[in-house]
Amino acid sequence: MSDRIILGTRKGTIFVDKTGGRWKIAHVGQPGNAISYAARDPRTGTIWAALDHGHWGCKLGRSDDGGKTWSDAGQIKYPEGAKYIDGFGEEGKPPKIKDATLGKIWCIAFGGADQPGRMYAGTIPGGLFVSNDDGASWELNWSLWNHESRGGDLRNGEPGRSHWFGGGATVDGDSAAGIHSIVVDPRDSRRILVGVSCAGVLESTDDGKTWVGRNNGLKATFLPNPEAEWGHDPHLVSLCPGNPDHLWQQNHCGVFYSSNGGRQWQEVSRVEQGVHFGFPVAVDARDGRTAWLVPGRSDQQRMTLDAGLFVARTQDGGQTWQQLREGLPQERAHDVVYRHALDISGDTLVFGSTTGNVYISEDRGESWHTLGNNFPPVYSVRFAEQAVITTTKKPKAAKSSPGRKAGGATKKAPKQTKSGAKKPKAAKPKKAALKKKAKAKPAKKQAAKKPKAGAKKPKAAKPKKATPKKKPAKKPAKKKR
Repeated sequence: MSDRIILGTRKGTIFVDKTGGRWKIAHVGQPGNAISYAARDPRTGTIWAALDHGHWGCKLGRSDDGGKTWSDAGQIKYPEGAKYIDGFGEEGKPPKIKDATLGKIWCIAFGGADQPGRMYAGTIPGGLFVSNDDGASWELNWSLWNHESRGGDLRNGEPGRSHWFGGGATVDGDSAAGIHSIVVDPRDSRRILVGVSCAGVLESTDDGKTWVGRNNGLKATFLPNPEAEWGHDPHLVSLCPGNPDHLWQQNHCGVFYSSNGGRQWQEVSRVEQGVHFGFPVAVDARDGRTAWLVPGRSDQQRMTLDAGLFVARTQDGGQTWQQLREGLPQERAHDVVYRHALDISGDTLVFGSTTGNVYISEDRGESWHTLGNNFPPVYSVRFAEQAVITTTKKPKAAKSSPGRKAGGATKKAPKQTKSGAKKPKAAKPKKAALKKKAKAKPAKKQAAKKPKAGAKKPKAAKPKKATPKKKPAKKPAKKKR
């Protein structure tokens, strides 16, 4: 479990550390700035934050010393010629085409352990930006931007019909589709899934070159055809790191679960248990059937159910749900928890609300206690820890061929060579054996002279000592292979 929590808030990036068994605020980065999302790169330890300066626009900040000091990263900008269709295109009417400008950096994600320097950023209006140099420069993924579901390539030819439209998040009063979820498969970093409000879920299995929709089984009750291929509004898409075929999404129209990589979704809402509408979803690192939600009351009201706050947990793929309330306020609670404001690390869960309340559980949600009540509105909550993708891959690489595979195995190889170099010390017992032989000789004076003259001279003089030297040399050579 991580001992650090990173909060992206309306007034800066707040770091909460566990010291002496208690959680305390360590420091605040970028005070006064709105942070839409903040997280730690598990491969490098760099802290990243998406800032929304309002009047001055959006930019990325980075910290290489745990959030104490910050610098500007390479900035995200839509390239010339990037256009999009405004709103849900209607047949028989000419589409409204707009030039794309950055309205919001909605989420940040990191590539696999075999992709040093790879980062992703999801933005409004619906662009996926990619960096291969640790955030120094960014490029728009044109394949997704020009996808047929959003009208094709608007730079050439007649625009098609767009099925992407705003999901409620507005920038300067305008509502446009946005990418809020970017998930990288720990087994294969070329497999990427994105969640778009409103469009649905798209998947690439070739490192972003091509994309296909993964919306079978979803419902969009606000559309003329609720089972349409496009136009869905996932609020957050999450993946089980230990079993990446298990996916969850808290959706505008219910809770949905997939056990086959998103090829088919099943609605697992339980309205009678208060499980239907909400934003965040956290998935157990090993058991893909176990997940947690913080439910709310309807899109129109967006508040707690019956003024009582609870966390819903399922351990059987959404067939049944438990309401976990111990330690949470059950009267006059009006907390709203945004999509990125719930996270899990081991058995510890933490979430924050727009009313500045942060709650934590260290027993998988069975009981909760208040971490703080006077925070600014909380937009994102993330543990600062190494991701499961690195810890699961390292043992495999070490067992097969140390030093050959990327993503952790290369770090173990030098340790083995160092330890292998030390193992010739095993010659010491052999020296002891030689001493025993010397003691067996009648000439005691010669045995006493050996330590004074040094161990090296007698080794070179006697042929019997030359043979032990060859044996330890073979042992490290075998381990290097």
